[in-house]
Amino acid sequence: MRYSIVIMCLSLLFVISCTDNTQQTKLASSDQQSQSEQERPPKEVNVVTIKAHQISMTSELMGRVTAFKKAEIRPQVGGIIQSRTYEQGSRVERGKQLYQIDPALYEADYQSAKAGLQNAEAELKISEALQTRYESLIETNAISEQEYENAKADVAQAQAKVALAQASLQIAKINLNYTKVYAPISGYIGPSTVTIGALVTAQQTAALATIRQLDPIYVDLSQSASDALYLHERLMTIRATKPDAQFDVSIILNDTGTSYPYKGIMYAADVAVDENTGTIRLRSVFPNPNAALLPGMFVRATIDDAGSQKAIVVPQKAVSFQNDGSKWVWIVNQDNSVQKREVFTSTTHENNWVIQSGLSNGDVVVVEGTMTLKPGAKVTPVSLKEKRSNISNDNVSKANSSQKDDSQALTKNKEGA
Repeated sequence: MRYSIVIMCLSLLFVISCTDNTQQTKLASSDQQSQSEQERPPKEVNVVTIKAHQISMTSELMGRVTAFKKAEIRPQVGGIIQSRTYEQGSRVERGKQLYQIDPALYEADYQSAKAGLQNAEAELKISEALQTRYESLIETNAISEQEYENAKADVAQAQAKVALAQASLQIAKINLNYTKVYAPISGYIGPSTVTIGALVTAQQTAALATIRQLDPIYVDLSQSASDALYLHERLMTIRATKPDAQFDVSIILNDTGTSYPYKGIMYAADVAVDENTGTIRLRSVFPNPNAALLPGMFVRATIDDAGSQKAIVVPQKAVSFQNDGSKWVWIVNQDNSVQKREVFTSTTHENNWVIQSGLSNGDVVVVEGTMTLKPGAKVTPVSLKEKRSNISNDNVSKANSSQKDDSQALTKNKEGA
């Protein structure tokens, strides 16, 4: 029994001793790690110092070209196409005849209606003559009052028949005129969908051809609802002082990346948000004398929507997004420690975010080297402008040294020769 107690006491002392040694080892390791972190030099980060300056507020948006006017040509009477009087793909003027529909049936209807009118007018003359005769007889009581009233009613019926015949003649004339299909607007006409000899019907679904007016021309831009509200506020602010202010729009052709040589103006804005895309349509109008812009083309556009204004901007890569959609930047304090700060942006300018709130003049923002930063960590801030200047100078020095070496090598080759 005594031996058992002794063994248990020795085991307990051994465990306590091991635990103390483990804790001492952990404390020593922690002290060494803390000491190594203190001895490690602060991380170097590239920063910019915030300063508000004048910028030209422009917004680059996607746009689609739309015809200023568009007319789909459809027949208003049925018949056989006898002729086409225009060159496909050419420009046509308003009022030019485009198609001729066989007019034979409509000519016959017109002549029939014309004859009906003549007959009605003849009946009216007979009725009026009878009424005139009865007027002289009623005074001598040669006819009854009822006979005279019947004569007046016959005149009224004859007048109604004449009016009806005139309307029928007018309808027949309109239908006859509709056999000649005219251009309702001036513009460029596309290929014809029918050929000579084709049967067409009144108000058919398929258009015979389409005319589009291309000068001037619309460019419909799409902007998100939130940005559109911000844009609307800025435009209203400017128009409060300049009621007649117009805002220029410039476009870049997506296919070539070249700038369109003519500037347009913002024409109108939609008052509803598209439920499918969440965007608002902004319509601009451009001169298009050479038909370089064609309906359906996609372009990029910038609106000189608010001219020049003073604003705080930071590089886009300095701003990080959180899971909840908020935006943050790293700020370097006066003691070279860093902290995170939430910012609110309004729009973009070139490769920068325009800051609405969260930053002020003199703040130092980390642009590069934010991956491993922790709040309160010490850093060595390096101005991004100075870094780029040094890199540029190094590149120039290397280029000059390379040119010097090439020159010396060339001299030696000449001497050896």
